[in-house]
Amino acid sequence: MTLWTLELLRLWRTQRWLILLSVFGVFGVLGPLTVRFLPDLMESLGEDAEGSLPPLTTPDGIAQYIGNAIQLGILAVAFVGAAALAFDSNVEMSIFLRTRASVREIFTPRFVVTSAAAVVAFLFGLTLAYVGTGLLLDWLDIGEVVIGGALFSLYLVFAVAVIGFVSSLIKRVPGVALLSVGVLIVVGLLSLVSPLAPWLPNELIGAIDSLIRGGDFDYWRAIVVTLVLIVALVGITVRRLETREV
Repeated sequence: MTLWTLELLRLWRTQRWLILLSVFGVFGVLGPLTVRFLPDLMESLGEDAEGSLPPLTTPDGIAQYIGNAIQLGILAVAFVGAAALAFDSNVEMSIFLRTRASVREIFTPRFVVTSAAAVVAFLFGLTLAYVGTGLLLDWLDIGEVVIGGALFSLYLVFAVAVIGFVSSLIKRVPGVALLSVGVLIVVGLLSLVSPLAPWLPNELIGAIDSLIRGGDFDYWRAIVVTLVLIVALVGITVRRLETREV
């Protein structure tokens, strides 16, 4: 059995794939439902409540999903990713793996499988949000949704790379997950600096919302920086894990 097969089986048998699909899937359903029925609910509460609600449009069906995905969805990815990438948290398992394969051979399938699971779960939820928005509100341009979804998926791979890097700093799974979320939040706060914003991975998060509202595609800088950061983080992570004492 190869380490790739082992990682796929581990993801399946621990049902962590189900956690990701459930989180993103639920939000994919709730996004369009919220936009379609929240105004009616607010209206039933009274005129003042209705006036306090900003106008909701068709793109908000996807925007609601993205907003939830970047919050609780990323948190789910952080814990699932930490459980996979922080393999030194279990000393006995770490010694067993390290004496039979190189760190690169151990880390690579875990990183790729975790990234793929996160992306598949996100796209599953996005599909539900797109179909739900089309059925309940109106159909959006699928090309813009696909492009925006691909950009968000790239951000998810970056997030997994951050989780891997943090796992080379500390060993415990909860600590890796929470610190990773903290790092992603800090990177997001850097977007408040206007000159930096177009270059940061967080620019990819709002791409889908901007594109479906008619915005221009201006994400090449963020794409290039994100790809460079992914490669750099993975390289640094492997190097640190190779030199770390278990």
